[in-house]
Amino acid sequence: MRNFLLRVIGLAVLCAAAACSVARPLDAPPGAGKILIDADMGELNDDAQALFLLAAADVEILGLTTVGGNTWPEEGTAHALRQLELIGRTSIPVVTGDTARPVLRQGHRPDYRGALDRPRPSSHRSLPTPPYGGYAATEPAAGRASDFIADQVRRHPREVTFFMLGPATNLARAVRDHPDIVPLIREVVVLGDDAESEEFNRWFDPDASRVVFDAPFPRRLVIPLEVADPLVMDREGYERVVAAGDTPVTRLFTAVEGPRFAAESDHRVFVWDAVAAAVFLRPEIATDADGLTVRAVDHDRFWDVYTELLTRPDGLPVRSGQAR
Repeated sequence: MRNFLLRVIGLAVLCAAAACSVARPLDAPPGAGKILIDADMGELNDDAQALFLLAAADVEILGLTTVGGNTWPEEGTAHALRQLELIGRTSIPVVTGDTARPVLRQGHRPDYRGALDRPRPSSHRSLPTPPYGGYAATEPAAGRASDFIADQVRRHPREVTFFMLGPATNLARAVRDHPDIVPLIREVVVLGDDAESEEFNRWFDPDASRVVFDAPFPRRLVIPLEVADPLVMDREGYERVVAAGDTPVTRLFTAVEGPRFAAESDHRVFVWDAVAAAVFLRPEIATDADGLTVRAVDHDRFWDVYTELLTRPDGLPVRSGQAR
């Protein structure tokens, strides 16, 4: 009898352990509704890819704010305006944000310092090299990014999903200056969790990151860097995108990444923020999650979503949106 009981107990322990290790899907509906994008935008970096995914989906983009990180805010504004012009979305306002001042005093990071590797341009029309296709005809909206964020959240209480794709500078300033907006934000989507202190966005503005991660937002969808890191576009992925059709986005890929793939057989394109956008839009691609923290993503399904949205035949969004 004792041996039988021990065997039963052992089986129960094994079953409990197995249950604990079972992958759990992300408990979230498909992404929709109103969004704000805050990004350290480059010409075709992961922030730009995320913008294109979101712009092609059934969401209403209320606006885009730029922040210092990969690029200076003025650079980000120039690229964002041009990208929106390329895809026919000039009604979406772009607001130039700021860069964390303490970062200028931080120690050297040999692997990558983003905007700190070059001088800050005096305006969004004075980049060392103009954006692909030249500067946009549209101009950025006036005002501070943090005030714009607060205004949009108040106009649409509990409806706005905020995409924090760069350092937390703008959102932290909005929280500090307008603390009433914290419970009014529907959800914050962020790449990288609070424990990843060496992740670039946190390193660039650690004080702002602490403010944002301490703020009691109603929901926070987190895609840790370790989940997004393995998803890197190689030559096969690039050719899949550019072969899907002649659109403004595929032409941009061809112009920017084509020469690099031609020159370097091992060239790779990072897609970190695009992973965050794809998980928000299609939560079924997340194969394991701890609450609203993603632990694993189905790579094949991600690339399917990525290619589908980046290569819409008409190059235009499903739905247009603008701040009201």
